[in-house]
Amino acid sequence: MTKCSIVIDLGFGDAGKGLTTDYLASQNSKESLVVRFSGGHQIGHTVSTETLTHTFSNFGSGTLLGVPTYYSELTTLFPPAILDEGEFLQKYHPKLYFHPLAMITTFYDIAFNRAVEKQQNNGSCGLGFGTTIARNKEEVYLYANDLQFHWVLKQRLISIKNYYETKLKTEPKSVQEYYKNELKDYNEAYFIESCFSIQKFYNLNALSDLATSFKNFIFEGSQGVLLDTQHGFYPHTTWSYTTSKNAIQLIKTHLGVDAEIAIFYVTRCYQTRHGNGPMANTEPVSLQNNEDEANVTNEFQGVFRTQALDTQLLNYALSVDAIHHQNLKLKKNLMVTCIDQLPSFSTKNLLQKLDVKFNMVYESYGPKRECITQTSSK
Repeated sequence: MTKCSIVIDLGFGDAGKGLTTDYLASQNSKESLVVRFSGGHQIGHTVSTETLTHTFSNFGSGTLLGVPTYYSELTTLFPPAILDEGEFLQKYHPKLYFHPLAMITTFYDIAFNRAVEKQQNNGSCGLGFGTTIARNKEEVYLYANDLQFHWVLKQRLISIKNYYETKLKTEPKSVQEYYKNELKDYNEAYFIESCFSIQKFYNLNALSDLATSFKNFIFEGSQGVLLDTQHGFYPHTTWSYTTSKNAIQLIKTHLGVDAEIAIFYVTRCYQTRHGNGPMANTEPVSLQNNEDEANVTNEFQGVFRTQALDTQLLNYALSVDAIHHQNLKLKKNLMVTCIDQLPSFSTKNLLQKLDVKFNMVYESYGPKRECITQTSSK
């Protein structure tokens, strides 16, 4: 039977989706495929082994185990970054599959994103994800399928350049100047070259094409439920469904209604938020063993913040995710990470305050999968 595991962050992101995905991949690496069903190249999922700590953006968090990654039509790709990360990971033989309609981000998308973010300060990470989605909604496209065709690619880039030049006419002069400054060193030949150079890393496939090639599908989520375009808090939201909504639709459409589905909800033992936007007004936390924190202040995203968990927010995230589970039988698991950073935290006390009864509960005391232990269920 096909097994599907969906990894969902219950907060504002940065809870440990990479660690969880790597752990799930380690259970059956030879028959597993990591599936990216939301977000895109803007994510940063950190995985640690004895010899390497790496933050994945363009490859799935099972890559160090030899597990390939599938990007659905609901995600974005940035070829220059794929090329750089793929070359860095070369000894692990990184492998990607792209849906032909996966959306391609360009330097124009990034420049416009950054120019507008400087005005709005909504907490964007400045990598062009939201602007790529918005451009596609306005029917100005560049797809993974287009990357094979040199003339087509050049014409698509001209269309995108014209699209943003038109949009800029209604923007303040400060946005126009910032946009132009971002592109002053833009090398279109390099971008096009990277589009062809990454062909060694990927194949074009629909997910249904791969349904019989793998037995274990790990759906690696992006960001967190509290940033979801439907259920987050505007304007500090992402342009993506970060609940299990997309993953479940992909499973139903491509892998069959009989697939065995398990959701792995992830939260740190404290609340986190990277960038602007509201956080629950809980008490401050005093952390230890967090010297290797991967989240640092970002020019566009802002400061990484921490507070104590708010169980009301966790219950809210669980409730909105459950909206997308109607008529489905699935197992719900909880992964609590960074336990070693907050000695006063009690998983048992947390479980008593949550509205969901979990099939299994896991704790992570460190950044490596070897530190994950199974504890009692509620």
